[in-house]
Amino acid sequence: MSRAEAIAAYHDAQKRGERYYNSCVARGEYPYPRVLEDVVDESMELGQVDIGEVDIPMELIIGTRAAGRKNAFAGNFMPLLRMETEFGAKWTALCEAHLSADGISDPISCIEYMGKFYVQEGHKRVSVMRFFGAPSIRGTVTRVIPAWSKDPKVQAYYEFMAFHRLSGQYLVSLDKPGAYQKLQKLLGFEPQHVWTEDERSEFRAVYFQVESALEGRIAGEARDITPSEALMACLEVFPYEELKKATADDIKKRLIALMPDLRFVAADEPTAVSTEPSQPPEKSLVGRILDGLNRPTLRIAFIHASDPENSSWSRGHDEGCRYLEQQLGDRIQVKRYIAVDDADAVMETAVKEGAQLLICTAPALLAASRRIAAANPALKVLVCALSVPAAGVRTYYSRIYEAKLITGAIAGAMCGGESIGYLARYPIMGTPAAINAFALGVRMTAPEARIHLGWSSMTTNPLQILRKEGVRIVSGHETFAQANQEAAPGWSTSLLLPDGGYRPLASACWNWGRLYVLLVQGVLDGSWDAFDPTRASAVTYWWGMSSGVIDVQLAPDLPAGVAQLADILKRGLADGSLQPFHCPMRDQQGRVRSEGDRWLSPQEIMHMNWLMERVIGRIPTADEVLPMSRETTRLLALQADTGEAEEEAEAPAPKSAPAEDAQADSAAAQK
Repeated sequence: MSRAEAIAAYHDAQKRGERYYNSCVARGEYPYPRVLEDVVDESMELGQVDIGEVDIPMELIIGTRAAGRKNAFAGNFMPLLRMETEFGAKWTALCEAHLSADGISDPISCIEYMGKFYVQEGHKRVSVMRFFGAPSIRGTVTRVIPAWSKDPKVQAYYEFMAFHRLSGQYLVSLDKPGAYQKLQKLLGFEPQHVWTEDERSEFRAVYFQVESALEGRIAGEARDITPSEALMACLEVFPYEELKKATADDIKKRLIALMPDLRFVAADEPTAVSTEPSQPPEKSLVGRILDGLNRPTLRIAFIHASDPENSSWSRGHDEGCRYLEQQLGDRIQVKRYIAVDDADAVMETAVKEGAQLLICTAPALLAASRRIAAANPALKVLVCALSVPAAGVRTYYSRIYEAKLITGAIAGAMCGGESIGYLARYPIMGTPAAINAFALGVRMTAPEARIHLGWSSMTTNPLQILRKEGVRIVSGHETFAQANQEAAPGWSTSLLLPDGGYRPLASACWNWGRLYVLLVQGVLDGSWDAFDPTRASAVTYWWGMSSGVIDVQLAPDLPAGVAQLADILKRGLADGSLQPFHCPMRDQQGRVRSEGDRWLSPQEIMHMNWLMERVIGRIPTADEVLPMSRETTRLLALQADTGEAEEEAEAPAPKSAPAEDAQADSAAAQK
């Protein structure tokens, strides 16, 4: 580059800086680079660590360490001073050097705080490199560690520091609890896997592909989406190995297909929860007559993750499917599919064979269902899972915790003051709520009884373990309403007998047939579209005893008084006069979780991640469960409990001391 060309580049850069400056002033925004001294003081700082020399993403450089340099640059680091100054001469010299054979090789010096970078030395190098569109710049970094607090941003940053020690990446910026652990899993890495240099390079390539694809049409439709959020949306639907091989056009097509999810992420809204079946929209008499004359048949595909002959879970849903067919007759046409090995191929076959509504009966089918929904925008897709933040599909489940409250009261009344066992399936969303509701039921009738917790996803014989712990009654897994309850194993709450047998007491049960009738009627009568006409929200159907989608079946020989209590509780849950969690609650550590003076929201109940006092046991992690259960557990994983409660409690200490963080961060940076 000639001197004249460098001077012309400076004038161009200065114009960009002036436009940025004037635009900020017009909007009442700060027009200069941020000053670290204005952002953080000593009271907010836990310590400092040297990260070493790293590639710093240009978009993350937002400011300067001290105020002395700020007036020379606009907030986008484009120059504001005149060309005739010493500053202008040095800038143009760097411009010439950048385009020479040697280029700019000296690293800058930066302070990193909360994932953003503040330049200490090398402001003009940043300006020149940014002018020419460099995605990153080499620099030595000192990290300022923020003091631990309950601020969600600080907690998310502590998760980032753990992620950075593994990945060495600064590209990704996520602020949802557990997001970095989730990213590690989506990339196919074990939780503590340290990335190789090849893995870092592959990830950067995919990230920049996504970042590039966000330009143009996609950026216009989802302005507030970040490359990190878009990448996460892609990874939740499309396998990482597939994205690594995809071209820029392929990535853009995938993002366009995921536009409902991207809009939902950009809006940062919670999942919309339907707690009761919607009423169909009002229609005129003429409209009702025309509907009767031109009523089309809805083609439904039921997708099971396992053969109903071998799985009680799939069998329950299959019985519900048969009930649906009996109730709606010729208004629907149903086909059944089993997707044990290749769910994507099975769903594609169902769509080719004319399915308009896919009902996927297991959480394991979630990823494939999101892919098929992205490829077929007109297709309606339902997945049996709880509160999944995705706008392309809808999820459904039942408030089984209501039935567990009743079986808990029955168990407490029949335990004679002895310990009670509880068998849980997966440590996923909704499970702690069921355990805690059962404990509240026990508290009604046996306040001093202890509940020993077992997990069938952790061992092949949890009942044997509970027997050794001396429990007298066990609450097992839920059954389904269409099941034959003649045999004792079909009952979920039983009295254990000395000879190794058991006496059935009651069964919390799903009524999948009733739920499917209500859901499909909603599609037929238009309430599906009325609930979310723009298809911009994530929707989950979470109905309970008032809708008839769950029930408690009582053993014929249950004592009359206990049966009467169960009926009273049923009526209270059905008419809304009884709310299981509207009461004082303490957790296993004695912390107050509720004073009993407020209603818990559906989101609070779904995401409950703690256990009631007098429950003996804990919630395992996804890595602790049996291999066959890990995928389901990770798909619907619980967020880590931060220990927050209504009473004052000390904040949990960081997982490692600042000195340990410093050593680990430095080691990761050197790799």
